[in-house]
Amino acid sequence: MPPRVVIAPDKFKGTLTASEAADAMAQAVRERWPDAQLTVVPMADGGDGTLDALGGANSRATVTGPLGRPVEAAWRLDDDVAVIESAAASGLVLAGGAEGNDPWGATSRGVGELVALAVDAGAARIMVGMGGSATTDGGRGAIEALGDRVPFPPGRVVALTDTTTVFADAARVFAPQKGADARTVERLTGRLARDAADWERRFGRHVATVPRTGAAGGLSGALFAAGAELVDGAACIADTLRLEAEIETADLVLTGEGTFDATTSAGKAPGYVIALAAAHGVPAVVVAGVAAAEAGDAGIVSLTEVVGAARAWRDPATAVRLATAVALAGIGR
Repeated sequence: MPPRVVIAPDKFKGTLTASEAADAMAQAVRERWPDAQLTVVPMADGGDGTLDALGGANSRATVTGPLGRPVEAAWRLDDDVAVIESAAASGLVLAGGAEGNDPWGATSRGVGELVALAVDAGAARIMVGMGGSATTDGGRGAIEALGDRVPFPPGRVVALTDTTTVFADAARVFAPQKGADARTVERLTGRLARDAADWERRFGRHVATVPRTGAAGGLSGALFAAGAELVDGAACIADTLRLEAEIETADLVLTGEGTFDATTSAGKAPGYVIALAAAHGVPAVVVAGVAAAEAGDAGIVSLTEVVGAARAWRDPATAVRLATAVALAGIGR
């Protein structure tokens, strides 16, 4: 029988979308096994790429960007289900990366404006991806933008997170990646403590030490305080795309991302894909841009090892195809 292969990578950040990476992997599989039965499921975990994984944008809105300037943000509304990416309104990329960001002043207001639009449009369920933000404002900007639309009724808003970090630790864990120095991290941590107290007084819900409340600089915690449900983003997206049913009957699973490291198994999409494959006894292969030493090397092929860093950046699709071919070379029919 032809091998049944499930291809479910995340994005290779800065170079390829999940769909583009999946296409490159699929090309390598067809070269190795022309008669292979392929199922392609581009994945995400709540970060940028979540919107694409769940159907892509069909709406756009001008909202407040992370540094206060207007930005045009894509989002999706299908019947009564909305999908929003924090990165589209308050993303670190929109702020010019860590170098261009204002880690103290960056605001989540634009995310709140998108959620408000979805509420006003009658969405019964609003899925909000948390990854890729520039902010550590404890979600204050978003809550202010939502006005009297909070608290949310149960089940209306779902925050998709790729981390279990708690609200109180959000600055320490994530703010340095957003341009904060040690002194600013200390100030942000103090402000988050005040935010947590405010949310508890206003909504009656403790957030400071609840797992997953630290995503997007505490935005997930503010939404949680206001009634949102916090979920594992990768698991939620995989369930929506019915990935497990495809993996159950597969002979091989391919996944990947730009950087494979210790955080991959702690909430990232490839880590979840690998866990699903293991649960069903299906071998999994990882193709990554870079594989960190602490991630180990079992079943991982990195682009930098196969083609070198320069070519991986210059022609990432070809690099993914070639690295996938190397990974498949040692696998029997």
